[in-house]
Amino acid sequence: MIEGAVQLNRFGLERGKLLPAILVLLAVFAPAVLWTQWNNSVDGELPVPDGTVYRLEAAPNPGAAGHGGVTFTVPGPGWVTDRGANKSNSVILVAGSIVVRVQAVAGVSDLKLLFDRQSRDLRVASRVMFTTGSHEYTSPGGLPGFWGDLTGDRYGGALVVVGHDGAAAVLTAAAPLGSVESQMDDITRILAGLEVRGGE
Repeated sequence: MIEGAVQLNRFGLERGKLLPAILVLLAVFAPAVLWTQWNNSVDGELPVPDGTVYRLEAAPNPGAAGHGGVTFTVPGPGWVTDRGANKSNSVILVAGSIVVRVQAVAGVSDLKLLFDRQSRDLRVASRVMFTTGSHEYTSPGGLPGFWGDLTGDRYGGALVVVGHDGAAAVLTAAAPLGSVESQMDDITRILAGLEVRGGE
């Protein structure tokens, strides 16, 4: 003989057991939901359509004043960027094995001095690449500046500084040795469409 009947609620669960069942569901599914939402909100790879135009606002050198900007167009398909790596004055793009960073700098009184400073900072930051073969350079759009080849044990590339009227664009491109030459067309196409807006 059954001593007591089990009473069910409208959800088909024994009375008093709904709350524990909900807690179990939350314990199982909440981490997955939270992980998905967090993963979507953090920085990550973002495709960059062919022809995307970037407009960077120049940040002044320490102790300098001035303003300006840099504009360039993404040269072809296959480029991506890291949402967390970009700032108002710089952007990093990746296509295949090449990584390109374009930065806008204001308050530039001497392009060679800026080039030397960028070369030194790159050497300190990476410790695996250094600038060689630097020379005067004029971009396809007529911007004067300096070009230096980047050399390392496993990577190579270019450091380019061009500008006018107190503003400059700094382009750093790196790729594994053996693929640098094949990627030079990408660098040339970026430089061909590069515009620098200066002003005091």
